[in-house]
Amino acid sequence: MKLKDELLKFIRSVVNPLGYDIVKFRTSNPFHLIFNHLKLNNITAVLDVGANAGQYSMELRKAGYSGQIISFEPLSEAYSKLSVNSSRDKNWKAYNYAFGETETIASIHVSAHSPSSSFLPMTNTHREAAPGSDYIKEEQIEIKTLDTVFDTLGIKGENVFMKVDTQGYEKKVLDGALKSLSEIRGVQLELSATKLYEGEENYYNICSFLEEKNFRLVRIIPGFTDKKNGEMLQFDAIFFRNPGK
Repeated sequence: MKLKDELLKFIRSVVNPLGYDIVKFRTSNPFHLIFNHLKLNNITAVLDVGANAGQYSMELRKAGYSGQIISFEPLSEAYSKLSVNSSRDKNWKAYNYAFGETETIASIHVSAHSPSSSFLPMTNTHREAAPGSDYIKEEQIEIKTLDTVFDTLGIKGENVFMKVDTQGYEKKVLDGALKSLSEIRGVQLELSATKLYEGEENYYNICSFLEEKNFRLVRIIPGFTDKKNGEMLQFDAIFFRNPGK
């Protein structure tokens, strides 16, 4: 019997007669759930696409992930904060550009709530559910495709997981990664349950697209919710490649 099992047995012998028990703690923290999936699939490198200031990556670190992280953020102000945060971590790199289906220079709508910034026009549904998220300016940014840079990232042979949070632009990112997807073991996407950006791809079509690429849906994590009616407007969907595919 392992030492921890012996210790647990002893503690239970003390507390059980008092009407208490010791049970394994199970957390519902979404980043603990994500980290468990990364462990189960032996993920050693995470691509954080649409990183903003690095909030996602910092939460992954808190949850226990210690592998390589590569973040991508096009907005200048958010990237400045991302650079500071990533500089404190020797296993975390950051790049100042976006991903899409083609390489170009484009104008992005910058939101007063920075994470809501998007290439796409915002719908009234979004504005009404998130007061203070209106666009306040435009910024010219560089767009690349993952396929053109994948081999330069130093992750060849790693077990790669890609998180994409690009405010309605997720399918464009995937369309620019058709070759790279074969080298990626898992994907996390922020998807809209209702239209929040004009021109965004329907969540069902994106799920079908990934299924065609031999990925399976393994978890849904609730996201942005309309506080007025309780309707979930966005959610995160996690996919992993089917075994042997």
